[in-house]
Amino acid sequence: MFFVDSHCHLLFPKFRSMSENLDVERYSVAAVIDRAAKADVKYLMAIGTELADLEEIRSLADTHENVFRTVGIHPLEAAKHHGAFRSEEMAKIIRREAALPKTIGIGEIGLDYHYEKESQKQQKELLRLQLDLAEECRLPVVIHSRDAYPDVISILREYPGVTGVIHCFSGEEDFARKALDLGFYISISGVVTYKNAAELRETLKLIPLDRMLLETDAPFLAPVPHRGGINEPAFIPHIAEKISELLNIQIATLAQQTSENFFRLFSRCTKPLATS
Repeated sequence: MFFVDSHCHLLFPKFRSMSENLDVERYSVAAVIDRAAKADVKYLMAIGTELADLEEIRSLADTHENVFRTVGIHPLEAAKHHGAFRSEEMAKIIRREAALPKTIGIGEIGLDYHYEKESQKQQKELLRLQLDLAEECRLPVVIHSRDAYPDVISILREYPGVTGVIHCFSGEEDFARKALDLGFYISISGVVTYKNAAELRETLKLIPLDRMLLETDAPFLAPVPHRGGINEPAFIPHIAEKISELLNIQIATLAQQTSENFFRLFSRCTKPLATS
C-alpha cells in the first residue's frame, strides 16, 4: 500500500512567512521527501505556480525519482506575469517546460476571485492561454478555483479535449457534478478533516472513487491533528483516514484506487510495478 500526494509545494523556504522560525533543515526537500516515504507517501507532484520557480522545481524533480512536476502560472500571479511578459513569451516558456520528461501536467491554473477580483480579465486570458497549451501538449491540467467556479466551468467547456483535476475541492455540489460531467477528477485535501467542512464531507459521498485524488497542498491546509501548523506530504494518511471513515471503506482500498487514478490521469508518469 502506498499513497500519492497529487499536489504539494515543496519550496518550503519560499513560504517562510508562514512561520517566523521556519526550520530550514527540517523542511529541506530531502527531509520532507524522506518523512513522506516513511508515511507510505511514495510519489509527490510538485506544483508550479510562477515562471520564476521553474528552475528550482525542475531541479528537484530531476533529482528525486519519485517527484514529478507541473508547469503553470497561478491565477493570483496573472497581473504580475502580464506585466512582465507578452503572451507569446509565456507560451514559449511553458511549451518548452512541458516537453521535459518529468513534467506531467499544466498547472496550477484557474481563477481566483477571492483575492483578485480586479484581475478577472487577465486571469481568464491566462487560463485560456494555458488551456490552449494543455490541448497542444496533450497534458492534463490542475485547476485552482476560488469563488469562481461558474466561470471556471464555462471556460473548461470550451476545451472538450482537455481533462485534469479540480485541486483542493471545497465542497460545492454543483461544481462537483459539472466537473465530473466534463471528465475531471476531484482532489481532496486536509480541509475534509475540519469541523466547518460539512458541505465538503457531504459532497464527498457523490464523488466516484475512481475519480478521486488525495493532496496536501503543502505547506498550506494542514489536516487535523496538525491544523494551524506547516503541512507536508507525510500528512496524507490523516486525510485518507478521514475519507475512509466517511465513505466506510478500507484505507488500503482508498490508497490503491487514488494512486491508480493519479497514474491514469497523469499518464506520462509511468506507474511503478513495485514500491519498496
